[in-house]
Amino acid sequence: MKKYLGETSVLFAALLWGTIGFFTRNLSSLGFSSVGIVAVRSFFTALAMFIIIAVKDIKLLHISLKDIWMFLGTGIASFMFFNICYMSSITENSLSVACILMYTSPVWVSIISYFVFKEKFNKIKVLSLVICLSGCVLTCMSSTLKLTKIGLIYGILSGIGYALYSIFGKIASKKYNSYTIVFYTFLFSFAALLPFCNAPGIIARVSSIKTFALLIGISIINTLLPYLLYTFGLSRIDAGKASVISIIEPVASAVTGLVFFGEVVGILGIIGIIFVIIGIYLLSFKSDNIT
Repeated sequence: MKKYLGETSVLFAALLWGTIGFFTRNLSSLGFSSVGIVAVRSFFTALAMFIIIAVKDIKLLHISLKDIWMFLGTGIASFMFFNICYMSSITENSLSVACILMYTSPVWVSIISYFVFKEKFNKIKVLSLVICLSGCVLTCMSSTLKLTKIGLIYGILSGIGYALYSIFGKIASKKYNSYTIVFYTFLFSFAALLPFCNAPGIIARVSSIKTFALLIGISIINTLLPYLLYTFGLSRIDAGKASVISIIEPVASAVTGLVFFGEVVGILGIIGIIFVIIGIYLLSFKSDNIT
């Protein structure tokens, strides 16, 4: 398993991301806006990372000024931009369509990685990409589909924004520890979101242990841990492979919806889950041996 530590880290990161629906739905019902939720995730994750780094090695906070663009890329161009576009896509489209469009990200990662990192395509990588995307579509086809023109644009942009973390994160991982990358990603994200998140309103809504627990949960379970795992994985495998493996996230989302909200996946969803698992297996354990 040590040989596949990078793939395993990315896989667990995607599974944790897939549980975000539980937290966001509960927080939304308590009056939190989407921008507010993202801001809270950024704040608590940056704070937790600062504490971890202070205990582990304060030198991990040191970065070169000439490298700030990397963290502006992961924090603003990716995390913040992706979340805003994805929320807008959800508003315009059905959740299924928004999810499908967001998971065009492996396509963008593979294309960008071909030019930036010179990562080659091979038969298995292409096949696994097609299988995983097909599985993603099938998994998400359990609801009535709605798509608008502006929603299509937001959806595609969310996929590009989602892909950019793999690109900027891969570049940063060549020089910096994953702790450093995650800390500055969310520090810059929070700084950019602060003027728009209505911080006093957020503080006023934290009136119970349940609310606070949900905020901590979404920050740790859906942000800190998966981003640490994913960034670590990027240091061991190529960005295209990491992006495709993360497609298992909608499978985890479907399971979360079934367990906590009674959302039935249906036969197409079950077939889609099987497709995703097959695609990830091919990419993770076979693609390095075939050209």
